[in-house]
Amino acid sequence: MMSSKIIADNFSRGADLYDESARCQGHAAKTLAGMIFKDCPALPRNARILELGCGTGFLTERMFNMYPSASFTVTDISRKMIERCKAKTDGIGAGNKDFMICDFDLKIPRDKFDLVVSSTAFQWSSDLSRLASGIKERLRPGGKLFFSILAEPTFHELKETFKALDISYPGPRLMTESEIRKAFCIFKARTFSGETWCETYKSTSAFLRHINSIGAGNPTEKRIGTGNLRRIIAAHNSKSGHGHDIEAVYRIEYGMLGKQW
Repeated sequence: MMSSKIIADNFSRGADLYDESARCQGHAAKTLAGMIFKDCPALPRNARILELGCGTGFLTERMFNMYPSASFTVTDISRKMIERCKAKTDGIGAGNKDFMICDFDLKIPRDKFDLVVSSTAFQWSSDLSRLASGIKERLRPGGKLFFSILAEPTFHELKETFKALDISYPGPRLMTESEIRKAFCIFKARTFSGETWCETYKSTSAFLRHINSIGAGNPTEKRIGTGNLRRIIAAHNSKSGHGHDIEAVYRIEYGMLGKQW
């Protein structure tokens, strides 16, 4: 079972390297921002926007530039991520900006918002359907939710290595495209899309170090153990052959949802 405290601690440790290392997450935020601006090129001057899981501000920075007069509430589970995001976006836009530590599985700010946005954070939710319901309650009439989320079959090859060795995979249980769509079925208007993103690493060790370095490592109290880790690395390296790069495949799903359009 995922632990909110461990997730927060992991991302706080990864905050310093996140901007330079989290390439997939940066790409997803850029793509999502383009979708948002295409659908909402202008907002009312008093518009209110909520961001859930801001990280170091990949999406936040773009949102502040796109909607400089809007009021923002920006949240993340990690204090250090919030600090990095606040520093990165300082001086951008003229609207009110509130930054707060928030576990969106436990509490969503109770104000009403015109937009709720989130990029590559919802995969850390333990109950996506409940989260969707909470977000819908926070939207003003005509309000919209835009999100990106990592989904199956992200890291499928690595998970297969764990399975073949009968070792429990410690990462979050990612949802399939159909499961994600079902979780958000309470919204009347729904548009979904997705894409695959690939990265290469010199070895399995380098790949696993990358995951841990950005805070996206084991979110549970269960540890793999040194012996099992060596077995995993050896088995996964053998799949691509000695001297060949390891490919990591991400699946990114995007959602654009509204109460009514």
